[in-house]
Amino acid sequence: MSTETLSFGEVVSAKLREDAARFDLALARELVEFAVDLDAQDDRLHPQRQLQTASTRSATSANNCSASSIYQPQYGDRWQMLVDTRFQYADGSKRTGVLEPNWNGSDPTCNGFGPFANAWILARDTRSFARSAGAGLPAFVVAIRGTVFSSRPSVLEDVFANTVVAQRVVRDASGNKAPLIYAEVPGAEIHAGFAYACLSLLFDQHFGLIRALQALPQESVALTLTGHSQGAAMATLLHAFLRYAAAGNWLQTGKIAQLDSYVFAQPKPGNALFSADFDKVRGNGGSSFVLNNTLDPVPAVPLTRQSLSDLSKDLPSTSRIDKFIDAIEAPARHLRHWLSSQLDRQIMDWFGADDLLLDPERQVFCRARECKFSAGSSRNYTMAGLLVSLIGNPAGAYPGQNPNDPFVQHHAPTYRELLGRV
Repeated sequence: MSTETLSFGEVVSAKLREDAARFDLALARELVEFAVDLDAQDDRLHPQRQLQTASTRSATSANNCSASSIYQPQYGDRWQMLVDTRFQYADGSKRTGVLEPNWNGSDPTCNGFGPFANAWILARDTRSFARSAGAGLPAFVVAIRGTVFSSRPSVLEDVFANTVVAQRVVRDASGNKAPLIYAEVPGAEIHAGFAYACLSLLFDQHFGLIRALQALPQESVALTLTGHSQGAAMATLLHAFLRYAAAGNWLQTGKIAQLDSYVFAQPKPGNALFSADFDKVRGNGGSSFVLNNTLDPVPAVPLTRQSLSDLSKDLPSTSRIDKFIDAIEAPARHLRHWLSSQLDRQIMDWFGADDLLLDPERQVFCRARECKFSAGSSRNYTMAGLLVSLIGNPAGAYPGQNPNDPFVQHHAPTYRELLGRV
């Protein structure tokens, strides 16, 4: 039956069924190990804290899993690690050599780069098996680290929950144009902390992801983005960014023939209009799955606060009543915009005098301050991607973990456990 004979609802349902059919549970179980590796560093670094936690568990739970093993990744032999910025690049002071004093690739307080101390891993799937449209393509994964509480800049990235407009075009000193696009639909706004952290992660002069992607020798690849918590929101924004870059034939992203994302515990990356735009992006040759524990509080933040201004953007109209509503809302909207502008200025101060390498191939540099997005005003935050719900245990009964830990439902090992129960 052709889609012309279907109702709109039937077309949407057919698309949802198609996306659901693309979900790969085995792959999700493999990818959560990257989340454990990147986001459980604090726990691995403090074995005594693990032992204290273990003492609060029941004897049954203690017998099921040791306090240390749940924080260790269980990769198996599927992945060939190509780049791990924690070990191969820099610490928070931007030192570049592992022989320098106090350098510790296992310590999250000194192994991240950029103003928010982010980190990422690039790995190749050694099985190189095909997934739907990516048949026959060599497959790669980019995993992005989430919040590590021992690293102060990482935590502050979450705090900058003001919004910025989802696109910006900048030019370097030579006039080269760089379109920085997360969404095209008018009114789309995104979480400022995550958006600027993505720019740093992509375009840092020494440790940027774009350099690594351009260096891949393959002419065509399938790329899967993953991350947990903060890393999940960033992976979603990067999915949108890379798809738009590929559509514009920019940054050699045309070699990414298939782009997917599997993210865990995703905080809301943008407003409702960004989410609507992302539905179009992910439907263009790829899928995006959001795996959230039903009892995890993090996917509920930032809190959604829909204003009259958001309503007029989502349902644009030129009627008198809409103009009246817009006029009433204008003072509050301007105040939110002003506050966002002040917070964005603080982020730019953290970038300092850093240049971003917007195109390694053409050596296009640009001052970070020139990449500042326009401040937004929306607080109508919404999840982005196709939700896959994991049913949490209200008692927090996860082997090896303290059920009284307020973040027990959020931990990466918890997501591993829930995926194992599916």
